[in-house]
Amino acid sequence: MPAILTLLTDFGSADGYVGAMQGAIARIAPRLQVVSITHGVPAHDVGAGAYWLAASAPAFPPGTVHCVVVDPGVGTARRLAAARVDQQLVVCPDNGLLHFLWGRGKDRAALHVDTSALDGPTVSATFHGRDLIGPLAARLASGQVRFEDLGPRIASPHLLGDLMPEAEGGGTSARVMVVDRFGNVILAVARTPWYQPVPARALTGAGAVIEGLVRTYGEIHGPCAMLWNSAGHLEIASREASAADLLHLGPGDMVRIEWAQGQGATPPVLAVKGTARP
Repeated sequence: MPAILTLLTDFGSADGYVGAMQGAIARIAPRLQVVSITHGVPAHDVGAGAYWLAASAPAFPPGTVHCVVVDPGVGTARRLAAARVDQQLVVCPDNGLLHFLWGRGKDRAALHVDTSALDGPTVSATFHGRDLIGPLAARLASGQVRFEDLGPRIASPHLLGDLMPEAEGGGTSARVMVVDRFGNVILAVARTPWYQPVPARALTGAGAVIEGLVRTYGEIHGPCAMLWNSAGHLEIASREASAADLLHLGPGDMVRIEWAQGQGATPPVLAVKGTARP
């Protein structure tokens, strides 16, 4: 099977950044199959990038390499990371982009990329996607370098502490991660192989109460309801309407989740076997 390299960025489509990175990849490995997951991550939104990576990567064949660039710290002392999670490979800034994929992974390894041999006068301080991350991902996908040779192992990539749901007063407060084009409100609460919580209701800061857990959008009969979406995240949705507009919710807003009787107040965080690092 031909090697696959995916691209996931916040570059958008109006400028030439995606094309320049694709050109740099083609110079390294012109026969690679390159697939764009999305370039529509909101600018600098690492949490949204982490969500879309975890939502998309498992759909690809084993051995796929994912080049992820949402990099507000480009050119600073932030490190580059490479990870292997359940046979999916990722190259990205070590800024939290691996948060959700790493948290739900079973077989996983991570390392810090040694860029000392890559850095030089031709590397722009403001475009590592073109000059470092994209070419490195292309070399990995085409077999020119091995994952194990990219750098030293680390216990865990950087994880985003502010995305961890917080238990309070018998419930859990969780951040809105993403509002998709349908207006579905996707929360930083996910089911994992280790924990399958049952939500009873959600409460917004404006006082709206959302009750009822459904399996499909077609089962929504009131204004809004909760469901577990295709990525395993808790979502507030409306039937053929925008839940975000109805509830006046956007990325970064907090929603309180109350759990069904017997669930307790333990926040259903993704199972993280490593520790978050500053």
